[in-house]
Amino acid sequence: MSTPHPPASSRRLHWMLAGLLLPFTVGAAPPGPLGTISDVRITGQGVDTPSDAPLCESFKPTPREVVAFFRHAVVITPRQEHAYFLHGPCYVEGTLRTRYGQWRWRLRNFGTASVSVDGGEDAFLFADPRQESSLGDD
Repeated sequence: MSTPHPPASSRRLHWMLAGLLLPFTVGAAPPGPLGTISDVRITGQGVDTPSDAPLCESFKPTPREVVAFFRHAVVITPRQEHAYFLHGPCYVEGTLRTRYGQWRWRLRNFGTASVSVDGGEDAFLFADPRQESSLGDD
């Protein structure tokens, strides 16, 4: 005796639902405001003032962590950076590539970053909302 199979329409619905839900169950995350990032290179690191150097010894993000930062980050204005995020004295900088070309980036230890076109002067500010530390009332 064979096991009955569900009707073809039911099987199609099952596969359609699986196709819609699969990206969410596999852990795929949207690429973030810069789109898909590749070829992340770290070219340097620094500190704003020498007295902060001991605070920065452990701030050594990997290229994978840089991509993760930009996946969670949102574009912010200078005013929002000042009002909602602390200034990190430590930074790591480098280059990355998106479908729009090569970019220079500088990531700070308190969750903000700037990105500019390689060789360009215009910069975009990014911040990870999970590191927001507003000192004011909501």
